[in-house]
Amino acid sequence: MLKSQQQGIESLRMLQGRGYTYRLESYASALSELSVRAYKADASGYRIVFQTTFYIQMATDWERGDFQLASPQEHEDLMNRLRCSATQKEQMLLFTVSPSTNPETFLLCHKVLLSQLP
Repeated sequence: MLKSQQQGIESLRMLQGRGYTYRLESYASALSELSVRAYKADASGYRIVFQTTFYIQMATDWERGDFQLASPQEHEDLMNRLRCSATQKEQMLLFTVSPSTNPETFLLCHKVLLSQLP
């Protein structure tokens, strides 16, 4: 795992268990970039940007559940279903939401960035 990938994962962990609501903000298809907003009514929010997004299965918004890395088995299963190469399997991060959302969330990307909103 690249250092930049690890930094993004650590940033997402900062939001876990803090009661954020999540909402899909935008998807830039030319960049394969997905933007999600994490917010609370009484606090400033965050923008989560998933770069080089390869696969998305998610609701447009949800109140409970935070992004986390999927299990190695979930990662392997999806990568095999998508017929990804060994190199792609090593480079891509698979995120899910816990506790699980309906429909279940899967987001496969290369990198994740977090920025605080005013």
